[in-house]
Amino acid sequence: MAISTHISDERSQDQDRRPLLLVCNWSATDPVWDMVEDLSGVPWQPEGIRTELVESAADITALAENLADQLDHQDARALLLIGRTQHEGPARLQLRAEIPQKNGQRLSQDGPGVVRATAPAGQILEAVTKARVSIVASSENEADDGSRLLYEILTRLDERLETPAVALIRFPKSMPETAIAHTIKSAVHVMTQHLSHAPRFNAAR
Repeated sequence: MAISTHISDERSQDQDRRPLLLVCNWSATDPVWDMVEDLSGVPWQPEGIRTELVESAADITALAENLADQLDHQDARALLLIGRTQHEGPARLQLRAEIPQKNGQRLSQDGPGVVRATAPAGQILEAVTKARVSIVASSENEADDGSRLLYEILTRLDERLETPAVALIRFPKSMPETAIAHTIKSAVHVMTQHLSHAPRFNAAR
């Protein structure tokens, strides 16, 4: 069951003006961090920001469509994809994704060959390093659901002046959960530090 920090029915979305960041664990069989840090069951969220954990799904295309739609309509303002890497060593901030292939054939003939993540990579690397976690930037397209999800989300986003921040961070199986949590928290702070609150519903113009 997906963890959500959405406010209760008594307090509508219009009453909570904090910007929302989605954290999507794209590996359903191997979640890297559940965001719950104590017995209260309340997921972590930084001051002034709402976070929501989105679980993966069998239909990656439908999941990508849903996430891109939330970003396009500004229901969510940023997206952090998290999952595993096939490599041991440091965490890896994936900078790009290639058009998905099956049996050596492109799944689409219309999309660009390569897309690039939109989150501020340099600032994320600096923040994570300051949190004393080893991380590297990677241009490798690991052929899995994470890369496919990144590609499909970025190619579905509408073009506009303010592109939402989208990032993909991968973690080796040997990395402790504490280090993973520090990495994700640092990335979220960077991705949301310039987001403004939503306008009040029916506010006077």
